[in-house]
Amino acid sequence: MDPKIKKTPHRLLMRLSVMWKKRFGVLPIREAITDLSDWFDTPLGHALLEQERIAIDDALQCVFGYHLLQLGVSGRLELSGESRISHRFLLHPKTESNNPPIGALADFNHLPLASESIDAVILHHALDYSQSPHHLLREATRVIIPRGHLIVVGFNPWSLWGCCASLLRFFTAKPRWRFQYLRKGRLIDWLALVDMEAVAVYEGFYRPPLPQEGAIKYLQWLERWGKRLRLPWGGFYLVVARKDHIPLTPIKPAWQQYRPLRGLAVTRIVGPSAQNRLRACLFMKNTAY
Repeated sequence: MDPKIKKTPHRLLMRLSVMWKKRFGVLPIREAITDLSDWFDTPLGHALLEQERIAIDDALQCVFGYHLLQLGVSGRLELSGESRISHRFLLHPKTESNNPPIGALADFNHLPLASESIDAVILHHALDYSQSPHHLLREATRVIIPRGHLIVVGFNPWSLWGCCASLLRFFTAKPRWRFQYLRKGRLIDWLALVDMEAVAVYEGFYRPPLPQEGAIKYLQWLERWGKRLRLPWGGFYLVVARKDHIPLTPIKPAWQQYRPLRGLAVTRIVGPSAQNRLRACLFMKNTAY
């Protein structure tokens, strides 16, 4: 069989995969920022953000330290206002033309921060709209100090929000609906690989993603019953994780003060060659007489 015929199906599958990712896959975060920032000003985005703020404020009550970092998809949002940490700052990958960012510019995959220098990090949908979420998670946990906290906010694919988003991406090319389908259980498994332990989980927004403001207010009863019954089908989840990695500092011995042979006499050891010469001299002396 001609080897070119064998390579044809493989090349066809590769092309289909590239076309699928280009049309329905996650866009680079720098290309999706403008659409996402404007979307949070809509009635649907505002309703979602209101529920997320409640969960974030509740999670921040048990987080202490000196430095708090926020990594999100919008440079206009400040989500750590209720934190007790005094130094709070935001990093963003792109400058928006209409509104200046409230933080500094940085690449999420290469944070310009020293390892184990931040007490708490908030990832606000940063993993959802990242093309390499696992690498971003490793970079975020790298800068967290031991016993520090990570707060991850993401969309729940097993919800009305996730089901509607999976259908809407076939009818619209807007970046807001093209996010990673990162399950809560999968995220917890990833956290375990980077020495992070999930200590709290929140669920919220049980309504479908309807753009009409009247429909959002009318379906408010779904939010009340979902929280009362603690249903696992919220439109977003929030996971609070603690870094369990405890660094070990080696204690070097003080060699200058360590003198185990102090006060002991050192005896010279005679080697085999010297012993042979000594025996030869004694033998010649004895035979001379």
